Amino acid sequence: MKEELKNEIRNYVKINNLNASQADKLIDEYESEQTFTEHDDGSFEMITGNTIEEVTEWLRQKN
Repeated sequence: MKEELKNEIRNYVKINNLNASQADKLIDEYESEQTFTEHDDGSFEMITGNTIEEVTEWLRQKN
């Protein structure tokens, strides 16, 4: 997952005065709902939900 997407979730947690540990839980939950592809070098890339807009919409739906 791109660092900028993780930061979007962390900012959401901070703005909404949630416990900081909630950010890691939300990041894990968001990643679990996405599709990944494995590259030849063994690394993974998230191929769905990889824009700020998609993360923002997902967070809105969580409320």
